[in-house]
Amino acid sequence: MLNGKTIILGVTGGIAAYKACELVSRLKKLNADVRVVMTKEATKLIGPITLRTLSGNPVVTDLFTDEPADLPVPHIALAQKADLIIIAPCTANIIGKLAGGIADDALTTIVMASPAKKLIAPAMNCEMWRNPVVQDNIAKLGVRSFEFVGPEEGMLACGVEDIGKMSKPRAIVKAAIKLLGENKETLTPDLHGQKVLITAGGTREAIDPIRFIGNRSSGKMGYALAAAARRRGADVTLVSGPTQAAAPEGVTVISVEDAKGMREAVLANRPGQNIIIMAAAVADYRPTITFWQKLKKENEVFELELSRTVDILAELGRTKNGTCLVGFAAETNDHIENARAKLSEKNLDLIVVNDASAIEQDSSEIKLIDKHGNVEEYPMQAKPQSANIILDKIISLIPRSPDPRLS
Repeated sequence: MLNGKTIILGVTGGIAAYKACELVSRLKKLNADVRVVMTKEATKLIGPITLRTLSGNPVVTDLFTDEPADLPVPHIALAQKADLIIIAPCTANIIGKLAGGIADDALTTIVMASPAKKLIAPAMNCEMWRNPVVQDNIAKLGVRSFEFVGPEEGMLACGVEDIGKMSKPRAIVKAAIKLLGENKETLTPDLHGQKVLITAGGTREAIDPIRFIGNRSSGKMGYALAAAARRRGADVTLVSGPTQAAAPEGVTVISVEDAKGMREAVLANRPGQNIIIMAAAVADYRPTITFWQKLKKENEVFELELSRTVDILAELGRTKNGTCLVGFAAETNDHIENARAKLSEKNLDLIVVNDASAIEQDSSEIKLIDKHGNVEEYPMQAKPQSANIILDKIISLIPRSPDPRLS
């Protein structure tokens, strides 16, 4: 199944390093050429000779190693030779280095020098995983086309049962096969030929030239969806409110400020779209009057009259014309009940439910409810991972014509 594929397996200094043995064995059974690269810390947990024996290839442990002797400048030659780089386990330290562009050992240098696809299998303490810095780094890698598998919940080395376990080797191999199957020369990605419109971020409804009514939406979920859809072959248009998220490569980004601007951009780009995903947190109300000069602090009490904004999602739902329409519901209580009501009222094909506490965060627990009332629940995970789960569900809901190139 992996004939002719060169896979670099990066092993870092996590206690799950011993699982690299099973991972190498599974990849070899699928006829992959496996080249193992270990960090200095990883060699304290498992011996390179073991992985050399299982892989049948020299193991690189140092940037200036003489192994593999058959390759000139080994770390560069391996980087160019690879079809896929897997890092399993991947520690918070290595995730941070990759996100920051640091290449100070053999593994990070090879990753930085390689155009190959990258698959990260994180493994760390649960609190390290939840650390905002780690989550920021994961989000950065997500929009740079790094794929993630796991972590999972279970008993950790510290004795706590929580999230942080490395995914099982068979799950990592399955993800690797899927990634290698997305090579455009051999297999059409599953969203090839689909036009996808996505909204992201919050809106700002002006009070005066420097003040506005807004919300805490970071746009991370919408941007993760746009990046994932583009990698899966879609023609993606992203209508975004103000955000600090990095624009995904290959995506058309239209920047807007307020609900009115978002409505105009969505309706202007709606024709021909196969899928519309409304992930933006659009303001429900705006100031009835916008002051054109800065308001001064003159009174102890200031009353501001608000008016309803146009419900863009409901407007789209009334005239879908065969488009798959997806909405989001950020709730603080009665999550399923409120989401079911929104699904019906807006005439959606799918609604993604999360707790309002996930706003601004890099991870969330999501629930998917389709138009038939089916509910699927997913544990806490990084938003790039959630994005692919959502797209998988959308693909299962839309009718697809067979691609003649695959017949």
